[in-house]
Amino acid sequence: MEANFLRQQALPETMLRQDVIASDQDMNNLWECDVCSFKSYDAHNTCMLCGTDRSFRLIENTNRLASGSGSEHSNMPSSASNAKYMLYMEEKENAMTRSAVNRGPPIGSKSMARSNREMFKRKLSALNLRQQSARRRHEWSRERNDDGELVWVRKKYFMDRKALKTLRNMDSLRSQSSVSLRDSILSNGSVNSVGIVSKIVISPKNPTGRLSLETAEGARAFRCSDSSEFSQDELGQVASLPFQQKHAWFVQHTAAMEVPWEYGHLLLEIERDNLLHNSCEQLLWATPAQLHQSLRIKFANEPGVDAGGLVREWFTLMTKEVFDDATGLFCRSGNGDGLMINPASAEASVDHLMYFQAIGRFIGRALFEGILIDAHLAIPVCKHILGVPITFSDLQFVDNDLYKNLKWLRDNTGVESLALDFTVNVDQMPDKMKVVDLLPNGSDIPVTDDNKMEYITLRFKWVVATSISQQLGSIMQGLFSIIPVELLSVFDHQELELLICGIPDIDVQDWKTHTTYVGERDERVITWFWNCVHEFSNEQKARLLQFTTGSARVPVQGFKALTMNDGRICPFAIQCVNADECLYPRAHTCFNRIDLPRYSVEKDLRIALSLVIQMEVTGFTIE
Repeated sequence: MEANFLRQQALPETMLRQDVIASDQDMNNLWECDVCSFKSYDAHNTCMLCGTDRSFRLIENTNRLASGSGSEHSNMPSSASNAKYMLYMEEKENAMTRSAVNRGPPIGSKSMARSNREMFKRKLSALNLRQQSARRRHEWSRERNDDGELVWVRKKYFMDRKALKTLRNMDSLRSQSSVSLRDSILSNGSVNSVGIVSKIVISPKNPTGRLSLETAEGARAFRCSDSSEFSQDELGQVASLPFQQKHAWFVQHTAAMEVPWEYGHLLLEIERDNLLHNSCEQLLWATPAQLHQSLRIKFANEPGVDAGGLVREWFTLMTKEVFDDATGLFCRSGNGDGLMINPASAEASVDHLMYFQAIGRFIGRALFEGILIDAHLAIPVCKHILGVPITFSDLQFVDNDLYKNLKWLRDNTGVESLALDFTVNVDQMPDKMKVVDLLPNGSDIPVTDDNKMEYITLRFKWVVATSISQQLGSIMQGLFSIIPVELLSVFDHQELELLICGIPDIDVQDWKTHTTYVGERDERVITWFWNCVHEFSNEQKARLLQFTTGSARVPVQGFKALTMNDGRICPFAIQCVNADECLYPRAHTCFNRIDLPRYSVEKDLRIALSLVIQMEVTGFTIE
């Protein structure tokens, strides 16, 4: 059965993941998000990076809207206006902003310009954390210093320069009140704080390296391994490309590092009830040459032969265990939307640093294989890995309450009444707390209005760097042993998450378009199947995808980039089988295929699909 299936896939057998990505014609048809300037595929209606609706606009030319020529907004009133620009959102805008737009004055109103600027400020304030983070990708840029090196330089207003250029065309902007309002708009999201960057420093005392922090302004912008074949100029050129082209470049170079199968493969033999320890131990044992060999997984006492499905299952199971709060190595950030390193990870295991090094290799191997994992690392962790500057505003993505409290401390006087000192309380175990000095004898140093900025800086550094520096160093050592640091350095922190996790939303039309059918088609059953998928929630779609392919995530290029374990393109496939052959839908994750019984009514298929996606299916047989 599987041999027949592979013969029917003769063309995809000759196509590798890197070939499909490099020849992706959709890279020539991208649209730019108005919030974060990320360029998404034309088929996407929301930004692949920040989730903003494609139709969302901050600033729009009212002359074009009023003319109505070739515009989808020709129903808007046509009238002259002293203000040349307005702000608007399309029909899919969020309710809060739409309400603000509807309350605005008509286009011909003299107060239009001020109203629009105020509306712009409200829109920026209404951005969610994901949008804010993506927008701040442009806060720092790589510029040449006097020695010709590319270094980090902070842009004072970064993304809002584009808005400023538009606002300057407003006649009323010249007034003092408008200038003040403009400045407040431009400063939205900009925090006057020192940026820090991390790097691995090798020394006789630390031959494997230790994490070191330095001031971001003027720091070297690209980190390269000693054997790097790329110059700073080459990396700078790649970094300026759209993500899709950077990704193609990355995949081409990682594919070139793979050791051919005939020269050996890396086999991990895992006991399911000791998954984490077995996996980490064997990853650490692997030699540098083995780290780039083809990966195969064998679960103890199971007859399953790995043709790709076991590898994907292993990545899924490992991801769940590594990043589970109960494991004690990572914890959810205060906002619940990112995985932060647990400062008290030593309580989980005395060998916690070895675990983190193995986890770095695990993440590196996922990137090397092109396998997507559900590991949304907190923004500071991603920035540490890339050597991208971390600033005070990044604290809100880890602990928004602490961020607000420290901002209040910064902006108010009389802090002596709070009775703070230069210490921080660290959770050790349940109901156990440890007091750590931020400075020598910190418990004897009260926080005052005179020294509060030092306290704020130390608290910020403690959360995002100091308390987890050893763990970070171990992760980076493990990761860079598989993926050279220069290959990752061309991405920003949001793009790294996209690289690791893929696209969170599943496009059913894209799924359907890139599906193949094996054997005799039963149009009724196929139609019922797609009806069910369309009606599923995104979580249910992800579980169905997990059941069928071994991964709940979709590649950046969409379903056309689904692969087998060896990198060959292997489209999602459906085969209709007799109901007496199998009672429920059957998955072949090695080949991204699902077998659908020929049920007599749609209801039976719907019940069966709902049942299989609710099951925690693990383990493989010979079939």
